[in-house]
Amino acid sequence: MAALSLAAFGACFRPSPAPYHPRDPALAGFPLLFYPSAVTSAPPKAFVFFVGNDIGFWGAHQDLAKRLAGAGYDVVGLDVKIFFGRLPDDPAARARLFGDSVALMIALARRELGADSIPVVVGGHSLGAEVAGWIAVHAPPPRLAGLLLISPRGRGHLRATLSDIANRSAPTEPGSYSVADNIAALPSSVRVAIVRGTDDRFRAVDDELRNSGGERINKWWVPWGGHSMSNILLAGPFVERALAWTLRR
Repeated sequence: MAALSLAAFGACFRPSPAPYHPRDPALAGFPLLFYPSAVTSAPPKAFVFFVGNDIGFWGAHQDLAKRLAGAGYDVVGLDVKIFFGRLPDDPAARARLFGDSVALMIALARRELGADSIPVVVGGHSLGAEVAGWIAVHAPPPRLAGLLLISPRGRGHLRATLSDIANRSAPTEPGSYSVADNIAALPSSVRVAIVRGTDDRFRAVDDELRNSGGERINKWWVPWGGHSMSNILLAGPFVERALAWTLRR
């Protein structure tokens, strides 16, 4: 029974097959998972590029992607932990290659889904939220409308470490960056939504994040939610509201 429980626990962190397999062979080398809009009666509301956390694009992210696809969004998830493992260690080279690669990933994924003419929201959870903010500033896709930050810390970096997995503290090493500084650097047209669990230990950073965004930033509290935001039945409705808000004009 213990072995079975451990196996089940480990399985929730491993990406399961996505419902869509891209036709473009240029996408084969990227750790992307595709969840096209399941609403066939209307065009997709937006293209959502969602960055996984320090564990990867785990079960909760897949459940969220399926939920958003069911609500009419094209969703593409990046298993950022896998991709970080391919980058050089030098911070400057790492940032340059990641920025170029993400710009290409998003462009190819949008073309694959026929999503070039709809708004884009870049989002992520935990480490992925911090990386999403970096992408929005350093590799912004055309038609960027919003930034969706679920459980961000105050600082981020372009790597996944044991400290990230343990949720100890935000990174401070060379090459790390301030999430608030990235929010402040965004064009005024980009809305920023924060979704945070009421029990998240990093919630104190939100005052700094909100001050950096001014009137174009908003926040949704998930009752009883922790940092992992793993209960999508609980967190999903708040994420949907936050996402819809980023698209209002």
